Amino acid sequence: MSTTILSSHARRAPLSVSDLPLVIHHGELHAHWIEAARSKGFDLIARVQDRFRVALRCQTCGGLHVARHFVLMTAQPLCPHCIEARWRATALGAGLTWLGRDPAHRHYGHYGLPCGHEARRQFTFVERVASGAVAPRCETCLVHREEAEATRFGWERLGRDPKGNASYRLYRHSCGHEQRIARANLQWGQCDCAGCGQSWTAKPSYIYLLDIRHPGTRRHYLKLGYSSHPVKRHKHQLGLPKDALVDVLRVVAMPTGHAACAMEKAAHAELRRLYPEALVPHREFSDLMNVVSEIYRPESLFMLQATLDRIEAEIINADRTRRADTLSAPPKAAAGNNPEAPLGAPETPPPGASATPTPASQSHRKPRPATVPRDRHPILRRHWGLTG
Repeated sequence: MSTTILSSHARRAPLSVSDLPLVIHHGELHAHWIEAARSKGFDLIARVQDRFRVALRCQTCGGLHVARHFVLMTAQPLCPHCIEARWRATALGAGLTWLGRDPAHRHYGHYGLPCGHEARRQFTFVERVASGAVAPRCETCLVHREEAEATRFGWERLGRDPKGNASYRLYRHSCGHEQRIARANLQWGQCDCAGCGQSWTAKPSYIYLLDIRHPGTRRHYLKLGYSSHPVKRHKHQLGLPKDALVDVLRVVAMPTGHAACAMEKAAHAELRRLYPEALVPHREFSDLMNVVSEIYRPESLFMLQATLDRIEAEIINADRTRRADTLSAPPKAAAGNNPEAPLGAPETPPPGASATPTPASQSHRKPRPATVPRDRHPILRRHWGLTG
């Protein structure tokens, strides 16, 4: 066999995507191969590399490429030069610069963005950009914008959401507290630090379990939710009839409202996924209370209690870890040294701490217990936030 460089006699020089120079295989060029290639837009040049492959020249662009003769006879060969030319034209129409194919994935290419950065995009996505359906976005520029947005409100962007939610990011507040926040909320500053803030997100809260009975219709439901005032929640906010009987079966003390909201939502998502039959459709209780979800069958009491057991254990373990870290860490600077702290704001104790603040530092806030006794009637124990 001999080594020969194949060249095109067309005016346009072929784009070298095949492994030229090619090794010519001295085999017969069958007439039906030549006719099949011509009918499909190619000229059959030679048999190359081995007895299974042939070199084809595109009649449109003059480019050479190698294909198996089985593909030539049974399917429509595709000219890689014409395909790449279309990719280049599509990139130009989308305002991008074609940099080449992605060797790791046949559906992706590398493009130069107008901002100067490079990006890896699907070919179909670039087609949508060229048609005006979507706009190209640079991840590097997006990260820079998110960092600037976070800095403006006293936060530092740490990265993507560790739980995988595309709408959330992980941030660190100027006080050192790390927190997941929806980017849309941070853009407008509609967020509060769950470590040092003064809103409901930083204040102690509860996850509660209510037993709701309506004697008139003999309906019986369970409700799992969170509130800093569970009794006020069911007395004044659920819209229940006056003859409805409500029993607070259990409350779990949470260090912050942010933690209560996050764990309550995660619990509902898990219950919907594992026990969909336990959920009560909205149409069954829409005339009884003004909520749209989070209502369960009375038969699901065991699984709801197990969920609260797990949440309570997680809170206790997290509190122990924080206590150990606090004991081992050096003393922190006073809140007065923090330029972001409000004037006269006290230093926030670790969530779940049992030490009672002095009247001079937090006279406006009632001390809260470290844990809530598991009692069928916790309302009678007059917990923080549970007194009527």
